Amino acid sequence: MAVRIIPLGGLGEVGMNAMVIEEDGRRVLVDCGVLFPNDQVLGVEVAIPELRYLREAGGLDAVLLTHGHEDHIGGLPSVLREFRVPVYGTRFTLGLLRERLVELGVSAPLTEVWPGERFQAGPFRVEPIRVTHSIPDAVGFALETGEGILVHTGDFKIDLTPVGGERLDIARFAEYGKAGVAALLSDSTNAEREGFSVSESAVAEAFARRFGEARGRIVVALFASNVYRVQSILDLADKLGRRVTLAGRSLCTNVRIAETQGLVDIPDGVLLDVDKAAGMPPEALIVLTSGAQGEPNSALARMATGDHRHLRVEAGDTVIFSSRAIPGNEIAVGQIANRLAKRGAVVVDRAFDPIHVSGHAQMEEQKMLIDAVRPRHFVPIHGEYRMLLAHARTAIRMGLSAADVFVIEDGEVLSIESGQMRLGAPVPSGRVWLDARGGLDVSELVLREREVISEQGMVLVLVVADRKTGEVVRGPDLLARGVAHFDEGSELHARARQNAEEELARLSAPMRTLAPALEDALSRGVRAAFAHRERGKRPAVLPIAMLL
Repeated sequence: MAVRIIPLGGLGEVGMNAMVIEEDGRRVLVDCGVLFPNDQVLGVEVAIPELRYLREAGGLDAVLLTHGHEDHIGGLPSVLREFRVPVYGTRFTLGLLRERLVELGVSAPLTEVWPGERFQAGPFRVEPIRVTHSIPDAVGFALETGEGILVHTGDFKIDLTPVGGERLDIARFAEYGKAGVAALLSDSTNAEREGFSVSESAVAEAFARRFGEARGRIVVALFASNVYRVQSILDLADKLGRRVTLAGRSLCTNVRIAETQGLVDIPDGVLLDVDKAAGMPPEALIVLTSGAQGEPNSALARMATGDHRHLRVEAGDTVIFSSRAIPGNEIAVGQIANRLAKRGAVVVDRAFDPIHVSGHAQMEEQKMLIDAVRPRHFVPIHGEYRMLLAHARTAIRMGLSAADVFVIEDGEVLSIESGQMRLGAPVPSGRVWLDARGGLDVSELVLREREVISEQGMVLVLVVADRKTGEVVRGPDLLARGVAHFDEGSELHARARQNAEEELARLSAPMRTLAPALEDALSRGVRAAFAHRERGKRPAVLPIAMLL
């Protein structure tokens, strides 16, 4: 029986990582994350992978989690509502997941695993392998299958001086390489970048320089999950005699979980409740905040507009963006940075200092892992298509045959049978957009309607008719929002009203007693008024018929 590798997300985009490994009609899911939308997807918070294949295939046996970033665990509540299966992950990963599941009222059996200790998940014997990433307790997985070992790296980098002391276990990867690996599935996020990634320890050194120069408040915007960086800042604050306050729910939650698990050591007297921060002299305070991606409701955004209840930014303060803008967020991040600058703050981003480093391997590190594992087949994962291609080219330069390197996207299927990997028939895949992370999915039709309204405006047309006779009592009345040259008294407004009246007049009296018939007539009339504008905007039309 063939082993099948089926990506439902993460291959063709940065985020929404979800990989199915299947054998003998049984399957495990490695990660299930979210994708954060760009400005073109209006009014939604995240996307999660479409799960139709799992439903049609007959379900799921288990979930394996590589680490606790949202693009790897954020979609799990939706999975676990449908498939109540065991979830295997390291301690910190499960701590973050547990918090989310409790919040959403979802239950599932969570099982803690440790690097080097094998366990059974569905049809596979699995071993977690320690990797270094920008979050604690990250692992890759080696899965024993009927077609040999599959190695899934998760997200990784090779950092010889990590702040958290968790080095990637290159020796264990090499041991699997000597034993024989059927396929390596490897993180491609930084595959286009030559050389080696910068160590997290370099960030601590850059912070020390910047903090020493700062005279007012220091505000550091960072990813809430990067507790290694939080530890570096807490230690620096202790040396400098400053107090630290945390702003942002996710940041407070992650630090609390990390402290409980011994991953963060908070020096005595350094941490300060946010409601007491307003009374601190500016030169004595460091603010760690969420909002590094320009989120409009974040603590940083509220500080930038002066709307935060307890915290403020003033002239002479230093604001450090210790992050890289996720593609699509650059404009939002720039807007917040400009608002902070207008308030007199000195704004520092990673262009000036290594105040942020990536948690993903670059080209030379990827070569090192490929050399250690020496796989029979290679599959680049986690990244946009050009990133996958760049990683594939690296693998070929490392000696793999081009015929054994497979660049695939979401929904495409790879099968390994009798030692050979082949591309199989695709399966259903896609995205489900959510208005909130806990649910409330948004259809493609709703998204298209939002796009039309945002770009072309909307015309509301109202008519009131007698329920018994069909006589029009009032209307049609027209109200436009976001439509140019449609003021009352304009030629276009008059034409739209006249067309609507004519369409209503064509209806028989019995038809005018039916709201759907009235609304169809109103819609036809108003749309006809815009039909002659070949290159102009054609707004959304919202007809409303009231029967009295």
